[in-house]
Amino acid sequence: MVVGNPLRSRRGGCQIEQLLAGKTLEQGGADRIVHRLGTEGAESIVCMLNRLFASLDYVNYPVRNEASLRAFIQVFFSGAGLEPIVEHHNAHGRSDLEVRAGEKVWLIELKVANEGENSERLLREAIEQIRERRYGYSLLDKTLIRVALVFSLEKKEFIRWKAFA
Repeated sequence: MVVGNPLRSRRGGCQIEQLLAGKTLEQGGADRIVHRLGTEGAESIVCMLNRLFASLDYVNYPVRNEASLRAFIQVFFSGAGLEPIVEHHNAHGRSDLEVRAGEKVWLIELKVANEGENSERLLREAIEQIRERRYGYSLLDKTLIRVALVFSLEKKEFIRWKAFA
């Protein structure tokens, strides 16, 4: 029986194997996550995230909303030794998640589609939010990749995405 926060061990590390129903990050599809984020493009990252979410134990750890989706991604990245920044504030708003891997900084804006919801509209909203709120403008001296992602609660995967500089 797990008592307390099941994502944290006594030492403060993430219990990824518990989240992934006994699988390691590599078995869940996150093999070389730091390398992928540092060298590959958005399509590869979206595929990797979808493999991770397909490995989740949805009975004990369901994705219910944007906050839980963001938390799982934060745990995946932290478990790989990265230091994701959640809800990074600027003068116009806050981005959902930012993470640095090598020379790249990934800025991720998430939207969650409920059953029957227009995922294309949600993708446009995420892109507009990134642009209008100027997410990542303080990072322009870095190789910045902005990514808008739409996660389907019904399909339990990212169904729409767009990456841009």
